[in-house]
Amino acid sequence: MDNLLGILESFKPGWKEKKGVREFLTVLEERIIPSYAVLESRIENHRVLFPEEWDRIITGFREVRIFERFIPPDYGGEKVSESDIYCLMELLGYASPAIGIILVSHGRAIDIVSLGSERQKDAYLPRMAAGQFGAIAMTEEKAGSDASAIGFMARPVGDNYLLNGEKIFISNSGLAEIYAILVNTRGTKGPRSLSIFLVENGTPGFAIEDLPEKDGLKALPTGRLIFKDVLVPGSNMVGEEGKGLLLALDVIDRGRIHIAGICCGLAYRIFREIYFYALRRRQFDHPLTSSQDISFQIAEMYSRMNAARGLCFHALEQVGTPHYRLSSSLAKLFATQMVTEVAARAQVLMGGRGYLRGSLISQLAADARGMEYLEGTSNVQKMIITRELFKLYYEKADPASAGR
Repeated sequence: MDNLLGILESFKPGWKEKKGVREFLTVLEERIIPSYAVLESRIENHRVLFPEEWDRIITGFREVRIFERFIPPDYGGEKVSESDIYCLMELLGYASPAIGIILVSHGRAIDIVSLGSERQKDAYLPRMAAGQFGAIAMTEEKAGSDASAIGFMARPVGDNYLLNGEKIFISNSGLAEIYAILVNTRGTKGPRSLSIFLVENGTPGFAIEDLPEKDGLKALPTGRLIFKDVLVPGSNMVGEEGKGLLLALDVIDRGRIHIAGICCGLAYRIFREIYFYALRRRQFDHPLTSSQDISFQIAEMYSRMNAARGLCFHALEQVGTPHYRLSSSLAKLFATQMVTEVAARAQVLMGGRGYLRGSLISQLAADARGMEYLEGTSNVQKMIITRELFKLYYEKADPASAGR
């Protein structure tokens, strides 16, 4: 952990001396890392269930005021910069990627609420600062990468809306108290038909079901949200009708950088495991690191990890600029590919031990594979990157001049 702190410090000087960082590290080292192998979640009766270790972790988060770091001061928080949040996510990626994703999903929901009305912010942000979790729900069975295909309907009934539909693969299902739901309010397919509503867990007609067990990220609650004639006040709509997808995409851009940071932290944990294994393991009376092939692989792993981190910090510098979406997708694409490659190489280098179910390296590798599916798959990132490049380089006056 100290080495990772040093790396982050080289990218963001002075960060590790900031208020609360040392206390946060204590929570990671004493509560989260020891519980990594046993912390799993399941959903029963619309609520998530964790082992008892979870209560100690959440208590630790409250003690070091992690939840408040996502919230503006006017609403009971101590909001920090995106780069400060990124550093926290890297450390969580090292300690427990699933818990990192829980906080990323929570942060995205906070960002949605922060785009809402004063009434919505007053109603929800202080609760989220106190530790009530949020979630954002976009994905449906027939609307994954193509969000414009969302069929979940919200029909106006007087001053209210009646919600009917399902969402699937939703992070923080059963854990969140506040859900930001992307729905179709105009009955026609297309991005301008989508709006966002805030819905609380326990609202009549709103049910949550578990999904089959995942290969990795077992502590991350992932479920199906079911809405049957759920009546929601029209005042719970965030922003203007038909502008929901635009709001959601802006929030997701920020989430991609944090997911990329979790990948970098997870890759460092895997790298550390294989590096010390290669130092200890001897073949032909020599450590594995004396092999040029293995030492070169280790060097390449480390190089790609730092390249991914560099893309992340570059993206953080682009916040608020026209290049932000491109930069965040580049970081997410490279980081998820990097961590799966590092994990695959580590398993091979560890030999048969790397293939044992339940071994630490096997669990970390399963977590690594799951990172690609969050905030858009690699193919979605490639679509975004090419679309943004097209905007940058297309010569409107004379397209045919390209290449001359």
